[in-house]
Amino acid sequence: MGKVLGIGECMIRLSSQRGQRLLNSTQLDLTYGGAEANVMANLAQLNHKTKFASKIPDNSMSHNLVRHFRGMGVDCDDIVYGGHRLGSYFVEVGTGLRPSSVIYDRAYSSISMMKDIEWEMDELFEDVTLLHITGVTLGLSERWHTLGVEIIKAAKERGIIISFDMNYRQKMWSHDEARGVYEEVLPYVDFLNAGKLDAIHFMDIAEVEEEPGCWQYYMKQIAEKYPNIKYLYGTNRHMMTPNSYEMTGYIWDTVNQDAYESKEYRMDTVVDRIGAGDSFAASILHGFIEENPLQEVVEFGMAASVLKHTVSGDVNLFSLSEIENFMVNTSNVIR
Repeated sequence: MGKVLGIGECMIRLSSQRGQRLLNSTQLDLTYGGAEANVMANLAQLNHKTKFASKIPDNSMSHNLVRHFRGMGVDCDDIVYGGHRLGSYFVEVGTGLRPSSVIYDRAYSSISMMKDIEWEMDELFEDVTLLHITGVTLGLSERWHTLGVEIIKAAKERGIIISFDMNYRQKMWSHDEARGVYEEVLPYVDFLNAGKLDAIHFMDIAEVEEEPGCWQYYMKQIAEKYPNIKYLYGTNRHMMTPNSYEMTGYIWDTVNQDAYESKEYRMDTVVDRIGAGDSFAASILHGFIEENPLQEVVEFGMAASVLKHTVSGDVNLFSLSEIENFMVNTSNVIR
């Protein structure tokens, strides 16, 4: 397997201390994060060759961002410099019955202001066998609605596997805008991270009564609509409080019409939910790349996501062997 490429925005993350609110914070913890960048860092932790492409301003904060991800093993040579803003977001860390909240400050960031593709496509895709991109990137700006589709098509023309995470963000664009772009993208996708709400709101799939295993209905309907998709995957979460919930992962094998569901985990004390979805996605992609048995893939993906909930920051800090050990030794499994 060659390199895995992620393209998207990476931002400064500034988080309150636990027990503090943003309105009374006098110091904030600083790190970096972004959907595709997180997935590339997580895959690098799992011993894959990854690279991340973005556009950021040429300043010391941006250089620190690059140092951060290079330190995790991500090739950042395809990051281009220009523009004036590195996006940021502020996290008020929740606890108990108080959920975490996020304030974004990403308008007019360097990558969102891109008017044209600033990478030479053959150089960008050299040695790349899988491209991972998300709805967050496609929603960065009206221009990115088109640029993202162009990049995906260029990758597909070169025989590259396309991994797409729907990852809809209501604050970034409307349902109608997203639907139009998703309809252009989905015929090119091989691996899709999607759930019930994506099926209902963006693919016109009729809602059915909620019951155990109904996720299979939605995945089957998506697969019938887009038979090019080899695997669909996602998570189901039952929230008990804002910081405690039960969770399972699933995979739908389109070719063989088979469903795979992980054990159900109960998490009573969530340290940081942000990045858990990216950890799940990266761990699922790891399993697809390695061609592991699909039941093993979904169990590994869920174990990785559960572990991510126990650490602060956007990136999962657990190795392949640590996740595998957790899979067989944890006691938080409900069923």
